[in-house]
Amino acid sequence: MDLSLHSILGISGNIVTVIFFMVATLNSTWMIWKHKDSKMNPVSSWMNQLFVFMLFNCMLWVFYGLPINRPHNFWVILTNAIGSSLALTAIASFYCHASRMQKLIIEWELEAFLSLFVIMILLTVMVNTEALIRILIAGSLAAGFSSFMHLVLLVDMGIAWKKNDMQRLQLVPSIAAFSKGALWLGYGWVGRDLFIIIPNALAVVTGITQLLCWLSIQCLFNKAELEIAENCTPAIMERPTRMASASQPGPSMPDVVQKEPAFITLWIDRSLSNEFK
Repeated sequence: MDLSLHSILGISGNIVTVIFFMVATLNSTWMIWKHKDSKMNPVSSWMNQLFVFMLFNCMLWVFYGLPINRPHNFWVILTNAIGSSLALTAIASFYCHASRMQKLIIEWELEAFLSLFVIMILLTVMVNTEALIRILIAGSLAAGFSSFMHLVLLVDMGIAWKKNDMQRLQLVPSIAAFSKGALWLGYGWVGRDLFIIIPNALAVVTGITQLLCWLSIQCLFNKAELEIAENCTPAIMERPTRMASASQPGPSMPDVVQKEPAFITLWIDRSLSNEFK
């Protein structure tokens, strides 16, 4: 029963996560190739750095799920292998249309992350022959880096909340982030894998926070629109009609005068009285 539930959660988490990765990376890749200019490109350098972090994070989880470290984690390997490929595609697209300085930054980050990754493999595979120590090292690095990425998303949500920016807070990605975290949390819980439970519990908190921020900002926008509508409607209804169309007769003179402000009416009365003296 646990093995069947473990597989169902792994398959479901795989589907939701791959869709989440595809929406994030392919949309950005399309925007990059559409504009073909780093200055006019809506995909910023900060977004590209997130893809670099995503690449390194997925590579860590692929290594963690290998049979030599943690057997029976095929779905972890498959999901993060696809995520690595998509992140690499987005990085390559940004690199092709980036400025010289941006290319140097991307090259430095990739060299640094790949060097750390190779060092980690050498330390865990060749130096440490015990499986428990390999699991501890690879799992701690993968869980720590994944948790760091979720904390970065929480900071980004705080900025979006202060600026009331709906572009950073969208409903579908928020639901997908929550669903992804919940499914992998269940996968780690059934498999008794603490290194999968910790970052995905934080992912669930991040997804709930995203949904709450989206709902709060949406309520503020709706309230502002209602206030604007309530303030504009009386002014439009009370505005006097000065001219009538040719097909419809206009209001009589007394009706128009009654709608004038008090000081205009008083001025007209005084003018007429002075004229007949």
